[in-house]
Amino acid sequence: MSTIPTTGEKTAATVAKNYLRQFKGWQLISLRVNDSDPRATDQEQLEHTRAISELKARQHIVTAVGKVDQASGIILDQRFIKRRRTKTTLAELAANHYQITEGNFYHRQRKALLMAYKLMH
Repeated sequence: MSTIPTTGEKTAATVAKNYLRQFKGWQLISLRVNDSDPRATDQEQLEHTRAISELKARQHIVTAVGKVDQASGIILDQRFIKRRRTKTTLAELAANHYQITEGNFYHRQRKALLMAYKLMH
C-alpha cells in the first residue's frame, strides 16, 4: 500500500524532485532586485518577495526532512538544492558518517523525495 494517498510513489517523487529543483530559478529571481534599491518597480519588489518566500519554503522542507532523517536531508540538499552529482553527494554523506552504497543511494533518494512530498501537501 502506498504511503502517498493521492498519487503513486513514482509520481510523488517526481513532483517533489521538480519542486526542489526550482530552487535555483527562484534564487536567480531573488538576486535580480536588491532590497534597498529605490529604483525597483513594485512588480520587481513583488517578484523578489515571492522568490524569497519560495526559497524559504524549499529550505524549510529540506530542513524538516533532515530533522527526521539527517541522511535524507543531506541527499535533498546536495542533489536538488545545490545540484551536486551522485558521487559528490555520496562523499558528503561519508563525511557525515553515512556509508551508503551507490546502489542503495537511489532508494534513499526516493525515500527522501517521498518525505519531502508529504511535507509539501
